[in-house]
Amino acid sequence: MTPTLETERLLLRPFRAEDAPALHAHCGNWNIARMLTRVPHPYRRDLAESWIESHAKDWRSGAEITFCIELDGEAVGAVGLRRTEGRTYEIGYWLGEPWWGKGFATEAARGAMRFAFEELGAEKLSSGHFLDNPASGRVLEKCGFRYTDESMVPCEARGEAVAHRNFECRQDDMAGERS
Repeated sequence: MTPTLETERLLLRPFRAEDAPALHAHCGNWNIARMLTRVPHPYRRDLAESWIESHAKDWRSGAEITFCIELDGEAVGAVGLRRTEGRTYEIGYWLGEPWWGKGFATEAARGAMRFAFEELGAEKLSSGHFLDNPASGRVLEKCGFRYTDESMVPCEARGEAVAHRNFECRQDDMAGERS
């Protein structure tokens, strides 16, 4: 079972079936879906339900851990860790559009990063953002990630590969995290 983490303003917890309507609404927003690699558009309600159901299997296998970002009792986004190789995990996150620009993505990412390093024993985290999403790049930089290179990454919603900036972070990089 995915643990529950608390940050200053947020609760990072397992998704529940009752989160499906919020997940459907947020991921159905083109402004969100087009910035994510693995979210189709349009995003159907049954996809939200089956995605939530898949989390228990992912957690048991150690392949992926996904947290619901909860604010004031409402599901407002997600942050997840996916093992890519050995003790390296990829971190990804998204927030519903009404919560953009308020520091919630940075706060949620830092909470998941601490969990990855302290509880999962991660040696390194990787992440990235599409070039047309510089706000996500600012989140990564504030969390201590360092730019590595650029590549083309498939975006399911857009139906094409999109220019992508890649980053990585080690635990000692977090000591230099900026607000």
